Amino acid sequence: LLRPQICISASVSKMTQPSDVAPAKQAPLCPARLILFCTNLFIGLIFSQLIPEWMDTNTYLTWKHVVKVITMFCVSYIMIHVGFEFELDKTRLASYGTEYLVAMTAAAFPWLFCAIYFMYALGADHNLPWQEALIAARFAAPTSAGILFTMLEAAGMKETWLFKKARILAIFDDLDTLLLMVPLKAIYVGLKWELAIDLVFVAILIVLMYVCLHRLNIPVTWPAIMVYSACVAGFCELVHFATHSDLTDPHDLADTVHLEVLLPAFAVGCIAKHPHGPSEPKDAMAKLSLADRIPADKVKASLSAVFMVLVGFSMPPLFNDTHDIAAHRRLAAGAPKPKMEAGYIVLHVFVCSVLMNLGKLFPAFCYRKEVNFRTRVGLAVAMMPRGEVCAGIIVNALALGITGPAMTVAVFCLAINMMMVSGFIFTVKTLAKDSSPPCAKSDSDEACAAAQPEDIKVMVSKMDALRTSVENLTARVEQLESDKASGSATTANGSATTGGTAAASPDFTRKTSAESDTCLKL
Repeated sequence: LLRPQICISASVSKMTQPSDVAPAKQAPLCPARLILFCTNLFIGLIFSQLIPEWMDTNTYLTWKHVVKVITMFCVSYIMIHVGFEFELDKTRLASYGTEYLVAMTAAAFPWLFCAIYFMYALGADHNLPWQEALIAARFAAPTSAGILFTMLEAAGMKETWLFKKARILAIFDDLDTLLLMVPLKAIYVGLKWELAIDLVFVAILIVLMYVCLHRLNIPVTWPAIMVYSACVAGFCELVHFATHSDLTDPHDLADTVHLEVLLPAFAVGCIAKHPHGPSEPKDAMAKLSLADRIPADKVKASLSAVFMVLVGFSMPPLFNDTHDIAAHRRLAAGAPKPKMEAGYIVLHVFVCSVLMNLGKLFPAFCYRKEVNFRTRVGLAVAMMPRGEVCAGIIVNALALGITGPAMTVAVFCLAINMMMVSGFIFTVKTLAKDSSPPCAKSDSDEACAAAQPEDIKVMVSKMDALRTSVENLTARVEQLESDKASGSATTANGSATTGGTAAASPDFTRKTSAESDTCLKL
């Protein structure tokens, strides 16, 4: 009877003693993988300016197409993994409304700031009409989910509150950007039937993600994920080819349709049933497959490193466009804009860079009951990196016929922002070191308890009751051991007190059993 109770007491004592628990190992502020990704990004940006000078026009066109396809594949692979981690509690949909509102606002502020700047601050000869300004400035809205997740993971922050919150906000941020581009195109070029393809495609993906969330039992090994990524990239490229090439549409019946791989790849990860626990160990004598011989983490890290180089390669020439490739079948055409002096371009790039990052600080004023101010600012800074989605928005704007200094400023702002990614991540890492609750040490226990979620307060209450019951049980066990030792000594000496102890033992045992039942129930 006593042995299980003593074991319970010892186990809880170990649980409640902080000195017996090894502290979690802190990830380094500048891990090797993070340095590798930043270096690859810089290498890609540098070579994106040199390669056009080394190639003729036809070779350069082929090079850009190959880079585009491989980049789409890598983005698909990364976003499928992001979809694996996405969880949606359908019984708490109202809470996600708040997350989407925060993400939408964080995307709207930099977009509107830059749009107003393009409308009024570029000069009389360079200001854009409001329809063009809304599309050209949309590049400032989306956070690069692929770059953000890759860099935060490399910084060792995957299990933090900041990473989990940034993951939701970045996805909703990009989703809002992609959804809003459809009505913006309609406002600029008018209602064309090709725009309905984007709308129907997005609507089908959203329905599939909601209805089949982590229900489809398909292989999720890294070779299978590569196949899914290739299929997503191939489908989007096939739609672009079918509406772009003279071979499939010689009479120009349809304008070019651009389908981004971000949302469909994320949808594949959402509908796939992915085990989050550790995999079962394999028999050493069994023949291992390719997925077993090469760890999935190494494959993902390698593709992420390649992706960083490709993001740099995707940048258009910033200083001298040797080939001057015109857009094919633009949905709208605009007159060439006059040139702007280099000094003014530098000034506009600086101001727009400040505006597009200043607008992302909105999340710092949210989630006050969840984390402290430093962590909220870190979350806002984590939303500042831009990348593949922004580049896609710029390409779409150019395809629509929006040209001039505004697009030059947009390209420079994106390039500078990408160079600052490592600085953003280091800042986030530093700010997130202290992620304690917002209650200060001087606050009362009632105030801190009020700031905790309801389920945490219930668990704390149960743990307090369990600790009290175990302490009482331990005291009774020690008393019984003492009485037994005392009774044995008294019996050996022939004392008359043995009968009294024996008489009290049944009642004492019943009380001890009751305490044990309470402890086990808790």
